[in-house]
Amino acid sequence: MESNSLKLAYSHKKNAEKASKGGIFSKPEWDVAAPSWDRAANAFKVARHYEEAMDCYKEASEAYIKVNAIYLAGKGYENAASLSEKHFRDHARTISYYCRASDLFRSHGSSAEKAAEMMEKAARICEDIDTNRTIQLYENALAIYESEDRARFSVATFKKLIVYLIQQNRLSEAADTQIRLGDICQQINSRLELTKSYLSAIVILLAFGDVVEAGKKRDEFGKNMTFVRSDEGTVANAMVQAYSDGDQDQFNTLVQDQTTTFLESAIVRLAAQIRVPGAGRARPDPNMATGVGAASASQAAYVEEDEDADLL
Repeated sequence: MESNSLKLAYSHKKNAEKASKGGIFSKPEWDVAAPSWDRAANAFKVARHYEEAMDCYKEASEAYIKVNAIYLAGKGYENAASLSEKHFRDHARTISYYCRASDLFRSHGSSAEKAAEMMEKAARICEDIDTNRTIQLYENALAIYESEDRARFSVATFKKLIVYLIQQNRLSEAADTQIRLGDICQQINSRLELTKSYLSAIVILLAFGDVVEAGKKRDEFGKNMTFVRSDEGTVANAMVQAYSDGDQDQFNTLVQDQTTTFLESAIVRLAAQIRVPGAGRARPDPNMATGVGAASASQAAYVEEDEDADLL
């Protein structure tokens, strides 16, 4: 089977090369060359000659560009990238192929999601190699969604970038990105994701040790009545208060509250690691409940806006 596939691969490659060169009195026949390169690549792949398969996929892609079949050109580089990722350890080459595929899918004009997907794949491969470039690749994917008016599809990518930033201990950037996600959720009217994003931003800022900024963001988010009325808003307010009071016990109770544990797992783990400065200064009020119930008691200090001023 492998021998037959290899013979077929070379036969298709010969046809593709002939069509790509043209003759003395004829131009290259790119509409013939492109599918011939594709068939050669597929046959080489079956024969497990992956290097030759990648080369043919790239040739097919360039030939498809000649006939303005841009989507198929993108598929060529995607196929080459997939083979490179699976069978070789040349990460730089794999990343470049995925980026090229992304550029072609974006040029196609109606494949924004596919273009962003390719950029994400490049970012994932880059994660253990180059932190700054990984972040840039994720940002490139987000920029594609933004420029193509596909904000609704960017939520998962935002979350991947936030998790990566937390893993790299770049908490300030993670907080900024989480807030950007909240803004996106407001634009697309995703109320549940909005309230989770804002609470997550507060958690990240407290993990970073910036209680002042956390307080500012709490007040800023407090202008959004959807957040204020939510359990996430209640817990966020109480977390800032417990942190400011040096009350580790109350803070731990809030971390264990179901509202917090329903956040992304990376955020939950981060919250569990927070140690409140000066813990032990404050004594819990014996008349105060814990968790969301406790936070609700202080909600009047948090909500001064008109109940009808819902911004969503």
